[in-house]
Amino acid sequence: MQRARFAPPFDHPLVSTPALRRAGFVILALAIGAGLAARAQADDDLSCVFTEGDESFAHELCPMSDLFSPKRTNLLGEMGGLRPALAEHGMKFDATSTLIYQGVASGGRNQEFVFGGRNDYYLTADASKLGLWEGLIVDLHGETLYGDDVNGSTGAISPVNTAALFPKPGEHVTSITGLKFTQIVNENLMVFAGKLNIVDGYMHPFAAGKGQTQFMNTSFTLPPIFGRTVPYSSLGAGFAILDGKEPIFSMIVIDPVNHPTTSGVDDAFSNGASLFGNLNIPVKLRDLPGHQQMYFSWSSRTVNALDDAAFIITPDGPAVLFPQKSSSWSLMYAFDQYLFVDPENPQRGWGVFGQFALSDGNPNPIRYTATVGVGGSSPLKSRPADTFGVGYYFMETSSDLQRTLAPFVPLTNEQGVELYYNIAVTPWFHITPDLQVVNPTRQAVDTALVLGLRTQITY
Repeated sequence: MQRARFAPPFDHPLVSTPALRRAGFVILALAIGAGLAARAQADDDLSCVFTEGDESFAHELCPMSDLFSPKRTNLLGEMGGLRPALAEHGMKFDATSTLIYQGVASGGRNQEFVFGGRNDYYLTADASKLGLWEGLIVDLHGETLYGDDVNGSTGAISPVNTAALFPKPGEHVTSITGLKFTQIVNENLMVFAGKLNIVDGYMHPFAAGKGQTQFMNTSFTLPPIFGRTVPYSSLGAGFAILDGKEPIFSMIVIDPVNHPTTSGVDDAFSNGASLFGNLNIPVKLRDLPGHQQMYFSWSSRTVNALDDAAFIITPDGPAVLFPQKSSSWSLMYAFDQYLFVDPENPQRGWGVFGQFALSDGNPNPIRYTATVGVGGSSPLKSRPADTFGVGYYFMETSSDLQRTLAPFVPLTNEQGVELYYNIAVTPWFHITPDLQVVNPTRQAVDTALVLGLRTQITY
């Protein structure tokens, strides 16, 4: 068994020196400790207790009370009045920083612990409030990825760190992955076009978040079976039919080639096209909310089973053994159902979820997936803002893939479990311990025990 190692978060010689590497971990630890201590002090300091309407008095006695107030959802607050002023004119800006320390403690291909992170920048402009165009909304999403990850160290197809996949896995890069123009036609229809970030549109009450807020394994945060047919970021257009504010049917036509770091304009749709659709039916079980959903995708892009896919790690092997195929499809049924909703706070609750997906099996390296789990708000009344999740996934790899690669890289089916608990130190600062046990696709690789610690700051 290999000894765990601490890999540098950057490749640059200056930043990868042992002193700076240790400093980075010390800073992370101090940030966590300071956040917990300050929160505890704010809770325990009697001089900081105040009622509604007494905020000015509280600020004079304890200036930190607002910083750790449950009403403050952003570290920078109102930014001296700038944030509400922009919102009044239709401009909304948000940013987050997510830091992840994660490693393979045993099993897998390599035992190592590494540090990485990402920043996300969101800008939304309401053209009608800017006096430009009624019903037009522009959404921009920028991303920065840095550091390392252990996605390749487990031997699994499903990445254990979804946040490290985008914009491009294994690269330190900043790019605009989403620039979407949405026109609200009426209360039941909207159309959109631009550079679409598909993951931004994937919503789920218990299992989404791109590995930054809920589960970390891609089998829970995204449907990995769509990685062959649907890009992460590319040019496209579509529409959504709404019931109130919730989409009940949507359809997207998108360039099948992933363009997270380029515009994609020069060769748009030169490699075919992809269709991606979703039927979403809201349901209630004993007056508790839930959803029944069907997803489908199809791509005309010519690929083989070992070509890169957007949301998975395709196995290694001689690609010449696999013929090129000019189409691929996948289907998925999904559900989520709340089993408890806090009668005093409808925003709090927990429930069950599941996903069952099927594909062509070639050129898609995944034939079938099944995912089930429990998640939502913490059942602890003393921790109303915390969340948790426990999930299990099973992935059947393509029989064509297993048979063809058997002499080179023997493969089997894959399965794994994940458990996380997201601690809301403040509304803008979260700490998440995460544990995963993954039985990977590679037969020669032992079951991987993956431990992680994630922090996120919302600015």
